[in-house]
Amino acid sequence: MPKDPDIKRRMDRVEEIIDQLDADEVSLEDGRELYDEGQELLGEIRGRLQDGDGEVIEIG
Repeated sequence: MPKDPDIKRRMDRVEEIIDQLDADEVSLEDGRELYDEGQELLGEIRGRLQDGDGEVIEIG
């Protein structure tokens, strides 16, 4: 089972973004930037998973 550290790194960043947004300690503008970054990362993750053609990968 091949490893994909890029997916893991992206998932970790998405979790960081969620934590920051949940903490309610960011301005509206910063929150919007974090949201946009998170959406972009999720799109990249989805793309990498779909490109796998059913191949199982280890992300941890």
